[in-house]
Amino acid sequence: MSKQNEKLHERLLERIDADYEQSHDNQRQSYDDRRFCFVAGAQWDGDIGRQFAGRPKFEFNKIQLSVIRIYNEWAKNRFTVEFRPQNNIADSETADKLQQLFRADERDSNADEAYSTAFMEGVSGGIGAILLEAKYEDEDGDDDEYQRIRIKPIFEADTMVYWDANARRYDKADAKHVTIVTSMSKSQFESKYKKEPASFDDLQGYRFDWRDGDNVRVAEHYELTEKKVEVTKLSHPEGGEPVKLYADDEDYDQQLDDYMAQGFEIDFVKKVKRKQVEGYVLSGNGIVEKLGVIAGKYLPVAPFYGKRMYVSGREVTQGHVGLSRDAQIAFNLKMSGLIDLASRPQDELPIFTPAQIKGHEQQWANKEVARVPYLTVNPTKDASGQVVGVGPTAYTKAPVIPQAMGALIESSGALIGELTGNQANGEQLVSNVSTEAVEMVQDKVDAQAYIYLDNFAKTIAHVGRIWLSMAQDVYDEESREMAGVGHDDTDSKIIINKPTIKDGALAYENDMQGGKYKVTVDIGEAFSTQRDKTIKRLLNLVPMVQDPQMQSALLNTILANQDGEGMHDLAKFARKNNINMGITEPDEQEAKEMQAAQQAAANQPPDAQTQYFEAEAAKALAGAEKAKADTQKVLAEVDETRADTAKTLFEMQKEQQQTQQTMQEMMVILQAMQQSQLANEQQIKQEVTPPPEQLMPDMGQMEQMMEGAPDDLPPMEGMM
Repeated sequence: MSKQNEKLHERLLERIDADYEQSHDNQRQSYDDRRFCFVAGAQWDGDIGRQFAGRPKFEFNKIQLSVIRIYNEWAKNRFTVEFRPQNNIADSETADKLQQLFRADERDSNADEAYSTAFMEGVSGGIGAILLEAKYEDEDGDDDEYQRIRIKPIFEADTMVYWDANARRYDKADAKHVTIVTSMSKSQFESKYKKEPASFDDLQGYRFDWRDGDNVRVAEHYELTEKKVEVTKLSHPEGGEPVKLYADDEDYDQQLDDYMAQGFEIDFVKKVKRKQVEGYVLSGNGIVEKLGVIAGKYLPVAPFYGKRMYVSGREVTQGHVGLSRDAQIAFNLKMSGLIDLASRPQDELPIFTPAQIKGHEQQWANKEVARVPYLTVNPTKDASGQVVGVGPTAYTKAPVIPQAMGALIESSGALIGELTGNQANGEQLVSNVSTEAVEMVQDKVDAQAYIYLDNFAKTIAHVGRIWLSMAQDVYDEESREMAGVGHDDTDSKIIINKPTIKDGALAYENDMQGGKYKVTVDIGEAFSTQRDKTIKRLLNLVPMVQDPQMQSALLNTILANQDGEGMHDLAKFARKNNINMGITEPDEQEAKEMQAAQQAAANQPPDAQTQYFEAEAAKALAGAEKAKADTQKVLAEVDETRADTAKTLFEMQKEQQQTQQTMQEMMVILQAMQQSQLANEQQIKQEVTPPPEQLMPDMGQMEQMMEGAPDDLPPMEGMM
């Protein structure tokens, strides 16, 4: 072992030894109380047993009945945590997904065993504990990188778990370290850790004994450290969720450059406290294994205490057994003494001298079996040989029960009842007593046990905080599909850290790391079943409601909340009715089933009557369609006629426009001719003035040119 590991091992040994010295006496008392309650013969341990050695020692365990009653009442209303958004980044939808993931982890890791073990040990002895671990989903698979959080029991926490002696909070959230000690054989140790166990020759100075007979004690030690680190918060100008980077991360510089390249801007840089948990496995002679960094920012152990207080600076815990131990011992003593007296012969026995009974011993010994009509003895003679007597010399007296013993038996039994809560009063069924009165008696009985329920609620809340802290570290994969469990134990599929576009920027749905969430635990009335009370209230409402639909809704709700053998199908049927009536929202699976049923109904062929009506309806529809088609045909013909008329008018208008254009062209030609003629006349006059008749064009030619001209041409006189 290296020098560094030697120093670490020595530091951890001293720390565990100090924690052990501080809590050993209290934890030993818790262990003794658990033994007293559950181990046969343990109620006679110690000086009492030695004092009554050789005498009958009976146990009439009244205390265990009261512990079992508290456990049964708790089992009716087991708690679970609730996550509520605590800042503007967190949202209620993600909180609901967290609850579903938490329930799935509870179910997959059989958390009921962890809760039951801690509660039973805490109620009986005073100390219990629960362990949380992050484990691979498929530990046997080579390529499985996904982890899930497991909630595991710690058996005999009062002998295995040692907390930081300086911690003061109930949930030990202020503790800096915790140790879980287990005992294993040398062969188990060698098989698991591939090392030889310690020789323990150098551990004489420690109070904590790392040997357990021939076995070896091994400790899992978790250490919480806090250090100040520089955190950089970045955000994108276009929106989206901000990002936090810690300077002690290995890829801090690379991440910062990547985000800056994407357009992120630095909001602030400051120093904050960052918590980190590291784990070690050690034995008496060295560090066996380094577990490395543990997920989350809390020590992975949640304590449970039945009753807890501080006396003279030391933590004192107590369960339901401690106060009633002496009364239980007194009851056992007196009942055993009474049985001892009752087992002795009740008849007066004759006392003979050895000479009188000699030779008749067998006859007297078998007198109760043989039922002989008489018994014989030898006569008693004096020194001279004369017979002086035949009968017994004396008689024994029958045992007498002291009056004080009866009174003590009665008072000790009543005292046990008072100290343990008088559970018998709450379980009696008395005639002619109203339900309200019975509930008042039960509530009074439960009041003495309420402290255990209240403290266990604190424990479960801390389990939720540890789980959430671990989940924010472990459940960080993008678009990972995970199993969830709803409020009604229905399965669901959840995709965490799913990329999406929100307000024009990249965001993630079901982001486990995005926001802060508060962990709470709701606690009902003193161990009473809320479902049973709800059913009672609904039953009282049914006769008062006149509306049949409302009565049906109430009865379906009552049936849907029933438990018991053979009630599952009926409850499922009632829930389905409520869904169809719109009272209950269907879950994802039920919605799929309803959609499939609707599709199946749509594909189902109708019966003969329905087919007949459908055929008649189709025939009527066909007639209506034909009439509609005929009407459309007529309208189309009208439209066609209108189109032909419009076409004819358009062609006439076009011809008229062409005629007008031709007339305009002819007028231009005539004007040009006239101008040419005038020019020629002026030239001729200048040269030789011809006769007027030579200047005029041939009228026959003009008439020929004008043929075919429209009738509306202006007269020639107007042109001249």
